[in-house]
Amino acid sequence: MNLFVLISCMHQTDFSIVQRTNVQTDCVVVNQCDHNMVEEFDFVNKFGQIKHCTFVSTTERGLSRSRNMAIAFTPDDAICKICDDDETLDDSYESTIINAYRDLEDANIIAFEVKRKNLSRPYPTLAKKLNFLWCNRVSSVQITFRIDDIRNKNICFDEQIGSGTGNGGGEDNKFMVTCWRKKLKCYFYPQNISTLAEDSESQWFKGYDKRYFKNYGFTARRIYGLLLSLMVIPYYIFSHYKSISASISVLKALFYSYWGIMEKRNRNRRPSTN
Repeated sequence: MNLFVLISCMHQTDFSIVQRTNVQTDCVVVNQCDHNMVEEFDFVNKFGQIKHCTFVSTTERGLSRSRNMAIAFTPDDAICKICDDDETLDDSYESTIINAYRDLEDANIIAFEVKRKNLSRPYPTLAKKLNFLWCNRVSSVQITFRIDDIRNKNICFDEQIGSGTGNGGGEDNKFMVTCWRKKLKCYFYPQNISTLAEDSESQWFKGYDKRYFKNYGFTARRIYGLLLSLMVIPYYIFSHYKSISASISVLKALFYSYWGIMEKRNRNRRPSTN
């Protein structure tokens, strides 16, 4: 099994992100910047092995678009690990991921533990197959997948949502839900593979306000469809009542969320901040 790390980043001026992220395997880096270029180079990892990096510089924008571009540059028969620019991979991440796929032979997707500050819920202690609800709890940095399975099912990250689109987050949930709906076998494996920086901040969440809930409605419909999103939204709002009510009334949160569900947005138009 050949493991590729897929890194999305912005405005890098050199290749040092490969070392900062502690990449020990082959990788594809997509750097959203002000020029277009594809560069290839080899590097020696901590174990004295020669690995290869494809470094893609692009003027295109959007996290989902960056993820899809990295997938496009990855060869067949690879296992991919999605990686953020504020993430540090464990030295043993390669063996952990490869061993998990050997252990779960039928797995198409495996989500792993990632250490992070203020984790709101503990990870399961045993390997488990993920159902629809659990797929909604997986974040992008946990995700690994067999690239052939993704390509065979024509699955990609939704480029209308995610950081850089102005439409809010949720691209990782949409990806996992799509995998589940297309009958791919999704698992969680209780081993840590990386750590997120403690000062990592969301690029799209700026508080519970009108724009947040309009975006939430928009992304909910893209993830769940119209009927299910109409039920998911009140559950989400009332289950987060204490956090939300400090900033906005529940009725307004519901109103703006349903507004977002019905809103039609052009692909390249960012929503109003009003």
